[in-house]
Amino acid sequence: MPQPNRMESREPVINMVGNGVCLGPLDRKLLPLYNLWNNDLQTTRTLASMRPVILEEEILAFDQIMNAKEYLFFTIYEKETLTPIGNTYLSDIDFKNRKAEFNIVIGDHSVRGKGYGTEVTKLVLDYSFQILGLHNIFLRVLEYNKGAIHAYEKAGFKECGRRRQAHFLGGKYWDTIFMDCLSTEFESVLIKDELGL
Repeated sequence: MPQPNRMESREPVINMVGNGVCLGPLDRKLLPLYNLWNNDLQTTRTLASMRPVILEEEILAFDQIMNAKEYLFFTIYEKETLTPIGNTYLSDIDFKNRKAEFNIVIGDHSVRGKGYGTEVTKLVLDYSFQILGLHNIFLRVLEYNKGAIHAYEKAGFKECGRRRQAHFLGGKYWDTIFMDCLSTEFESVLIKDELGL
């Protein structure tokens, strides 16, 4: 996909293009939107933390992660409209042991249930294995987040363990499920095609 001249266009920088979504770098101008997502209980109920986050904290975190080699963030865009709909990132990247942790937030309620989570997960796995040379990508998901579990399984993740009753929400204890995917279990299509391999 040809990239427009950023100075002449308002279109975002795009790194990877899928069928329904695109991934591009974080954008400082989108910090107020990221902050809205991080304060939406319907979004954060699937995350480890549900505390309110003020915009100044979001700005500080943005500045810190921009220089941290153990993180790699993308903004998720709906392909057709180039509307930002969420974020995805790798954390705890360890190049020596070739591993990292996968994270995703679909902040826009209107696009949930369209398969975008599965597609984003596949794009990040492909990037992790084909570009970064990682071997093991790990994630944590709360047992009540059935949609995410299904999306991760469709993308290639397998359950590798549980921490029982480790999360309390809505008057009930829930398991934290651990899942991982190995480079040897994942078939790349997109990245190899884009690289002409």
